[in-house]
Amino acid sequence: MRLIVVNDVSEALGGATKVALQCIEAGVAAGLECAVLVGDDGAGIRARFPGVRVEALGERPLRDGVRFANLFDRHFNGRAYRALRRLLKTGSDTVVHVHGWSQILSPSIFHALARSEAKVVVTAHDFFLTCPNGAYAHFGRGDICREKPLSAGCLASACDKRNYLHKLWRFARAMTQVAAGEAFWARVGVILAHEGMEPYLGAGPLRNFLTLRTPSTPLTRVPVEAWRNERALFLGRMSVEKGVRTLADALNLTGRTATLIGRGPLLEEIQGALPHCYVPGWLDDEEVAYVAARARYFFMPSRMPEPYGLVAAEALMSGIPVIASSNALIAREIEENQAGLVFESGNARSLAEKMLSMENDALVRQLSEGAVAYGRSVAPSKEEWRQRMVDIYTGRVKFSTRDVMTEARGQPERPAFELAGRI
Repeated sequence: MRLIVVNDVSEALGGATKVALQCIEAGVAAGLECAVLVGDDGAGIRARFPGVRVEALGERPLRDGVRFANLFDRHFNGRAYRALRRLLKTGSDTVVHVHGWSQILSPSIFHALARSEAKVVVTAHDFFLTCPNGAYAHFGRGDICREKPLSAGCLASACDKRNYLHKLWRFARAMTQVAAGEAFWARVGVILAHEGMEPYLGAGPLRNFLTLRTPSTPLTRVPVEAWRNERALFLGRMSVEKGVRTLADALNLTGRTATLIGRGPLLEEIQGALPHCYVPGWLDDEEVAYVAARARYFFMPSRMPEPYGLVAAEALMSGIPVIASSNALIAREIEENQAGLVFESGNARSLAEKMLSMENDALVRQLSEGAVAYGRSVAPSKEEWRQRMVDIYTGRVKFSTRDVMTEARGQPERPAFELAGRI
């Protein structure tokens, strides 16, 4: 069997690329013939997997700056299309696992896959499979968008984080994506990072779903006694959808200090808004572990429906309680397992109230111990995850398939294949 992993970038600066690299590891360990299509120069993959064939475009992601040519090559990247077609020509019994494509590779890869007989699996790290802006968020209002993707209401909605013209470009790109064909999308298997993603992604042409939570590694070597610590921690991308403006407002309301680690378009703004906090940008793993070991609690202030929250899971496994936004899909679990608190998404005063309640040592100790207990089951081990991923590639695990005709008649959905539980 041959495995082709597809991802925008090769350097693991985000959760999607971390998972893509873990998929390559799983394929190599299982003895699969592996190849990779990547949008950047591929250096991160070549260094880590010297025996794996790499097709690299050498291009820059949109987040590093938009050029005029990107209006066309990020709508339909012809180089990505041709590179994937080349990879698909060699060998049979091929499974293609797609991760990120919105920054460089574009929907062109789906048109290449639609012309092949390869088995196609996509991990949904976000909502770009159905939503034009990838977040089900209205960035102007700062809340969840309720419009049906690609409907007239969606077209009219000025939901984009930049401007309405950019929204129209995203809408057109999403239409190009759907144009890969109903028959193609009906055979694509979608891996969900959290089961709560399915209601969002099931509104489009996708039919086959399976939940496989991402394996997580604790931020610290041993569990933290959080109630003995003082400083709060944020670790993630500095962007509107991650809720860092809400967090900054809450920190200023309370006058409390925190450490905010991460890169993104709002980094300088947040540094200016929080002169009393430590906002260093990105830190390496050792520095993050040092800071996490001294954390009292962790922020997850997302404004969008956060698909999972890999870093939050890593914090929980470390015994660090999480204050989560109500928009995070994992929020209810955190609350039910007494591993943290939940605040109203986008409401700085609600977040400030939760921060002040975390000054109670007894409460923090209870939540810290709850986080350790919940952290044991929040995600599979790396070994379990690798085996399940290989089982997906080889067909030993089936996707749960939505019955479109039954839904059209308004009757209860009856999955043709059922995956027992979730991992």
